[in-house]
Amino acid sequence: MSTAKEWYLAAPDWAAIDTVWKNPLPFVLWPVCGKPLLAYWLDEALHQGAESITVCATDRPHLIRRWLDLGDYWSKKIAVVTGEPPPGGVVHRMDGLPGTTSPENIGEGQRLLEHWFSLHRGALAARDASGLQIDREISPGIWVAPGAVIDPSTVWTPPCWIGPRTRVGRGCKLGPDVFVASKAVIDDDVEISEAVVCEDTYIGRHTRLEQSVAQGGLLINWKLGVAVNIVDDFILADIGQDKTRPGIGERMLAMLLWFPCVLAGMALNAGNASSEKQVLLARGKTLQLSTWLRGPIIVRRARWLGAVAAGHLRIVGVLPRSESDWNTLPAEMRALLEGSAAGVLALSDLHGCHDPVEPDEWMHAVYQAGAHGGAGQQQAMKAAVAIALKNPLS
Repeated sequence: MSTAKEWYLAAPDWAAIDTVWKNPLPFVLWPVCGKPLLAYWLDEALHQGAESITVCATDRPHLIRRWLDLGDYWSKKIAVVTGEPPPGGVVHRMDGLPGTTSPENIGEGQRLLEHWFSLHRGALAARDASGLQIDREISPGIWVAPGAVIDPSTVWTPPCWIGPRTRVGRGCKLGPDVFVASKAVIDDDVEISEAVVCEDTYIGRHTRLEQSVAQGGLLINWKLGVAVNIVDDFILADIGQDKTRPGIGERMLAMLLWFPCVLAGMALNAGNASSEKQVLLARGKTLQLSTWLRGPIIVRRARWLGAVAAGHLRIVGVLPRSESDWNTLPAEMRALLEGSAAGVLALSDLHGCHDPVEPDEWMHAVYQAGAHGGAGQQQAMKAAVAIALKNPLS
């Protein structure tokens, strides 16, 4: 490994071959035993005495910058640039773990998943049991992170890694090659081998996983390259907080607003046609939204409040988009907005952009979705009343 003071870390662009999982993150942010692959390379760079680090990425570099903004490596200068490293520099390609040979023939989704799974094995095998670790080795090859609650009846076959704040129920059989991320819940009498359980995932009792990746309700067989959505929450479920969906208080508020706003809309738009639009939300869900043409914005979109009450939209969020609207966005912007909540009222409304087809709307949407500390969302929330009363009769 190089001892140069200036490191260039080249991130692979494998978005096009991620056809099975379709992960919203670039490959270098995929977790490996509890931390992104990029973190292993940054640790290695610091260990080798690097003074400055440049991450060169063409695949969703804005997400890499956002992750670095969490501040784990603030002690060193780290830049993220779009494109290839400059000629003549010492370049480390982040195709695998530091100190390992870059993989060959990764040309399709199944092979990519298989490679990612092998990184878990490699990371755990390279651990020094006598070194400084936050997680502890409770028996040879079995690593458990702080806060995990594991029933003593669990039967282990090493190697296994269990993330923080994970719960493992009675009578489970785990291993070999089981890697469970943080805040997962594994119910009683579950058998798992050669599998990754992602963060905030529930595995129902009497379930058996083999050669699989479980992420919420999505089940992927990494060996065969097949993915299926499990609709039964008693088998697999996402137990994380979904910020794209409204809470119970927000849904009740939408119900209270719906009746007077619909009455006002009917009165103001008697005899006038309304526009219809089919929008595409996260996880492939589509909605048919009807918009009146006259009145304040909250009245024009009064019937959208029914979608809030049903749990599909937020009251404040980025404007919902049709499939054709999504296809006009640059890939980097689409990746950012796809993980954001769609709402009845948007920050872009304050700037006179009331439809995604308007040229400047996407800039306000990206700010709302990506501003540090949720500043865009906070600004939109504070301005919700002003938005609602803007644009009276036209």
